Amino acid sequence: MSDVVYAIRISHLEYSGLKIMDIKIGKSTDIDNTLRQYSRGNRDIELLDTWSPNPDKTLSTAERGVHAVAEKYAYDKQSEKFVFLQGAYQEFAETVNMLLRNVSRDDLAAASTSRESDDVEDYTGTTPSVIKILGETHEVDSWADALTVAVAAILRDVDDSERITEIDGRTRSYFVEEGRQSELVKPRPIPDTDLYLETNFSANDCIRKVEQVMAKYGYDRAELEIFTEDN
Repeated sequence: MSDVVYAIRISHLEYSGLKIMDIKIGKSTDIDNTLRQYSRGNRDIELLDTWSPNPDKTLSTAERGVHAVAEKYAYDKQSEKFVFLQGAYQEFAETVNMLLRNVSRDDLAAASTSRESDDVEDYTGTTPSVIKILGETHEVDSWADALTVAVAAILRDVDDSERITEIDGRTRSYFVEEGRQSELVKPRPIPDTDLYLETNFSANDCIRKVEQVMAKYGYDRAELEIFTEDN
């Protein structure tokens, strides 16, 4: 799926007749995963708007540009959230609608299906040098290292790391608890856990495994970046 800018209501309250909303504005390549991530422990969230590039305009879905518009209409900004009065949010959304194309979740799902095969990047013949995941940046020197670092970063951020063992193939395991590592061809310990992972994968398979783990725990694929060098 291509990038979209989203506006998610994280919380809201009414004070003296005024409706006040905390809005997270960000960029995502998988809005369903993004919503799952924000809904953990917070059932009050609501996706208000999503925007994609407007073919009639020269503006892209630059998150920074939408933030600049939000700052003109928001009552306050707290960390990464904007605080809007309800009427001001409507004015903000209408302004962004003139710059970008307002799309529905059904539109995004249809576009994702049609472009899925075109969005796959081929890492064959490359060596990773840096991986950025969940806001962390790590230097790596092999695909096995990149896979291990990425999985460890994800598991540090969750409370149920054992669920990763539910990800497996039809005839082989990919993630196992300590004591079962003999089931793997090239096992590696996952730092700060009692788990091991399989590293006998191609470059593209390593990326797919990271994506599977991110999806398992509801993380957005946009939070993963890989920088490579040609072999």
